Order: sequence, then C-alpha cells, then structure tokens
Amino acid sequence: MKKFTQGLALAAAVGFAGVAQAAYIGAVANGNSPGPVSEQSVPGDNDYATRLNGNWTADAPLYSVGDTVLFGNNLESTSSDPFKLTFTYLGKEANDNNQFYWDNTLVFDTNTAVDTQYSTVFTGGLNALLDFKFINGSGVTINNDANNGSQLNNSNPNSTTNFNLFYVADDYFLISLDDGYVGDDNHDDMVIAVRASKVPEPGTLALLGLGLAGIAVRMKGRKKA
Repeated sequence: MKKFTQGLALAAAVGFAGVAQAAYIGAVANGNSPGPVSEQSVPGDNDYATRLNGNWTADAPLYSVGDTVLFGNNLESTSSDPFKLTFTYLGKEANDNNQFYWDNTLVFDTNTAVDTQYSTVFTGGLNALLDFKFINGSGVTINNDANNGSQLNNSNPNSTTNFNLFYVADDYFLISLDDGYVGDDNHDDMVIAVRASKVPEPGTLALLGLGLAGIAVRMKGRKKA
C-alpha cells in the first residue's frame, strides 16, 4: 500500500508540475488616442452583452454593459518561453462576413460555428505582438500593431474600424471587432476569446506516463494477490 501511495503521489506531483501556470500574454498601450467616450466602455446596444441580436455561444457573456474597454491597446507576449494559444469564436452581430486571421491563415469568419476553437504554439519571444488581424467585409485590414490595431480609422466616431480588448483573467482576453459601419460603434461585430497556457514539456509528459504505468502495474499485482 505504501508503494502504491508513493507512486500515486509521484504521478500527481508530475502532473501538477506539467500544468503550472505563468503569465504569457498581456495588453500594452500602443500610443493611439483613447477614442471618444463611446469607445471606452461597453454600450447598451452591445449585442454580445445583451444577447438582443446576433449569433452567440450559449455561455453567459464575459463582459457586461458599462464594463471598461481597453481601447488603443495591443496583445503581446509577456514570456520568453513558448506557450499555447487557444482562440474561441464567441459569435457576431454583423451581417457582413468579417474574418479573423492568425499568422496570415484564416481561422474564423462570421459563418464559423460558435464555440469553434483554434490552437497554436507561440514562439515569438518576450514583448512580441501576437500575430493576428481582422479583415472586414470591405477588405480593410486591422492588424494587432501600433498603426492599425485598436484605433479609429475614420474621423467619425460612429463609423470606426478597430478592435478592442477586454480583460477577463490572467492570460485570458476577449478581442472585439468594430467593422466600420455607420451607427454600429458597439464592440460586437465579431468577438474572439484568447487564452494562453503552458506547453507541456515532452519530458514531463513522459514522466507522468511512467508514473501512471507504475500505478497500473501495482494495482494489477494487488488484484492477483
């Protein structure tokens, strides 16, 4: 029994080591104007928050009317180590077919089924901007960079082409697109969740497998006895 307990403790310790968390992504101000008041909080006609219109996941919204918007911010790496990124398509209000790209590869558009996920490993290093962008239905590109990301591309505050960030938890953000159509400045044309997590090390996974195999052998031996 003692050996079995030791084997279980070893496997558990290795397992916990494999999922230990650290800070991997964060928002960084890009120096652009913070925008008008309407850009800085979630308005009452945001359909992701209110669910009055649009196509959304069944889960409760992760932000509410009145919550703070991170306008004029980009998402960057806060770790020099590789880490896993998981993007989830939460839905859209827009009628137009907006698109979301990672590393110039189309990941989601507004015809994608909600809750669809895409995962990748980021190896860009510390303080590197995450390599995503939106392209709206008119072909305007909104990059995650200081020139095009999270800023007004039109002097009319009711006709903006930008994305905004919402902090959910450490290593967990929402990216909300405004696709540039008049009277639709409400951060809900396309909403993407992104979470960052540790990449399990091959050696850690191998040790965990050995620990679990040892437990299985001991349990089999006890049954025979």
